[in-house]
Formats: sequence, C-alpha cells, structure tokens
Amino acid sequence: MKTPVLAICYDFDKTLSPDDMQAQGYIQSVYDGDVETFWKESGDLAEAHEMDSNLAYMYKMVSEAHGRILFTKKMLAEYGARVQLFPGVAEWFERIRAYGAAHGVIIEHYIISSGLKEMIEGTAIAQAGVFEKIYASSFMFDQRGVAVWPAQVVNYTNKTQFLFRIQK
Repeated sequence: MKTPVLAICYDFDKTLSPDDMQAQGYIQSVYDGDVETFWKESGDLAEAHEMDSNLAYMYKMVSEAHGRILFTKKMLAEYGARVQLFPGVAEWFERIRAYGAAHGVIIEHYIISSGLKEMIEGTAIAQAGVFEKIYASSFMFDQRGVAVWPAQVVNYTNKTQFLFRIQK
C-alpha cells in the first residue's frame, strides 16, 4: 500500500511572519519615507497604470534601490535572512512531519506567496530545507545576479494554479 501524502500550503507574510517581509529592513534601507507610505505609493502606482499590485511593489523595490544599493539575488536573500517568524514556526515543520510519520502519512510543506521568492529562500526555515517548493513572486537576474525583470508574479487570483501544480 502506498503511503498517503498530505500537502500543507502556507502564505508567508502575516502567516509565518508577523509582517510583510519587505517591511522588515529592506524598505527602511532604501526609502526615505515610512513603510505605510511606501505601500500607499505602490498601490497608487498600480492604480494609475492599471497594473498588478505585486508588479507595482516589485517595481518600487527596484526603483527605490537605484543609486543606493545593488538590487541582487544575494542582497534579497540577505534581507530574507533577517525576516522574523512567529514564535514556534521554526520548529513547526519537523514537528508536524514527525506527527504525520507516526500516523502513516507523509507531510509536505509548500509556500504560495505574493512575497518574494528570493527573500523567502534566504530565511532560516527555507535554508533548513523545510519546503518542498516555494511558489512566490520572483525576479529574473542577469549573469551578475542583478534583477532585470519580474520572472513570476503570484497574486490572489493565480494562487489556485499552484495548488493544482502541487496536486499533480
């Protein structure tokens, strides 16, 4: 008999972490205003150009970094390493895997997030290998690791497609 597999899917911001990942150091390092104003301006940009709100915040992250820091995959992972998690999150994944194994079930953990894949990959939990796969907004990087274009955008509307991918 084949062992059953149970996939648990998580959002990241305000689910595993108490705040948006970008607001835990990144925004403060590149933006002269406060975090709330950054998000408002991002929303205004999306509305003014009829663009996806996630593309707007990704654009704003890159544009605010211009002339201040080099917007690289490595830099995003470094900011991701600073992201705070809710108490108990770091231990949760192995604890629930062990519980599943004790009951004859394989537990797999997945992220489906509008946040940034590169930042999530920099977190301690992702570095520990707890996720089967991370589906999140991400950038395409050039040969030097500098972001040049959005590679993928995960928003509320398309999150369901990733559930289907996981099911397969």
